[in-house]
Amino acid sequence: MAKAKVVESAAEWVAIEDLRPWADNPRLNEQAVEKVARSIKRFGFGAPIVARLADREVIAGHTRLKAAVQLGLKKVPVRFLDLDPADAHLLALADNKLNEQATWDDEKLAALLKSFDPEELDTAGFSDREINALVADYDDPFADEDADREIVDEGKEKIAFKVLLVQAQKARAVVTAALSEAGISVEFC
Repeated sequence: MAKAKVVESAAEWVAIEDLRPWADNPRLNEQAVEKVARSIKRFGFGAPIVARLADREVIAGHTRLKAAVQLGLKKVPVRFLDLDPADAHLLALADNKLNEQATWDDEKLAALLKSFDPEELDTAGFSDREINALVADYDDPFADEDADREIVDEGKEKIAFKVLLVQAQKARAVVTAALSEAGISVEFC
């Protein structure tokens, strides 16, 4: 495996027309371009585009590049790496896939989202629907659209569930088995 070498600087400003998007990029990013453009317009580039030194093929940052074109920018920050095509394409895959490995602490995220003016959140990439769902879940812990729980008779340890899942039968069987093992009788309504 070849080791990536950074050439001179972390990033330099490069004319957009000097870059070449990876033709076989498997990432579908059109739906994100508008949101990324709003973010760049407000904050500038938080991260440079990454490209191969040899042929200026984009490795990471295709969406940022499309957003820059949409904004009419002439130059973008680019970090050039001296990689062969195979390693560049592997890095492109890793750059996208590894971002999917991280998850959110929904409670902290909801609190943070609530602290901002809703009009400001369009530059953070969250849809109104995502924001409303997160905030509602932590304003009312039983607001989850998948399951609504209500204690019916605490003395007899009966719990009624309204299960609103696509796979309601599977959910019902799993819940019934788990609660039965715990000695709790179950009534579904």
